[in-house]
Amino acid sequence: MSTRLKVALGCGVPTLLGLILLGGCAALFSKAADDVSKDLDKNHDSAVVSPGGAAGADAGSKGGEADITHDVKVTACKVRAGEFGIKELDLRIEYVNSGDRRFTYLAEGEITVNGEKKSDIISTGQNLAPGQKYTDDKAGGLAFDVAKSAKSADKIECKIIKVSRNSY
Repeated sequence: MSTRLKVALGCGVPTLLGLILLGGCAALFSKAADDVSKDLDKNHDSAVVSPGGAAGADAGSKGGEADITHDVKVTACKVRAGEFGIKELDLRIEYVNSGDRRFTYLAEGEITVNGEKKSDIISTGQNLAPGQKYTDDKAGGLAFDVAKSAKSADKIECKIIKVSRNSY
């Protein structure tokens, strides 16, 4: 046997087997990542509230699911005197898990004063069991500037724009 043939067989065959093994591992990894992605999609719902108040499903939402925007609502939105007479926004968001398993909710919205957007709302209700209710009493904590500049004649509104939930 010639030296070239020995080198070709000695180096070429293991290299070819290594490439086949590497390709097989890549295919298995891709399949596993796709399966995990499908499982995660099953555990996520999202809905956007339209200006008219009706909910529309987001891209991550499952068809046929209950409207999750009904699980989250603003129960208080007003300026009040807090500790030491400092004005603060009393914003409360109530969560009720209408699902069939534990969920964590994320509510996003906006605060408007006389129709003009002044601040954002971000609130969470974490690890709620089916039927469990939770009220975020401190949802307006980041909107201190809205309360500070508010006048008694101002019309302050708090609106939920998007609700997302993830299961465990």
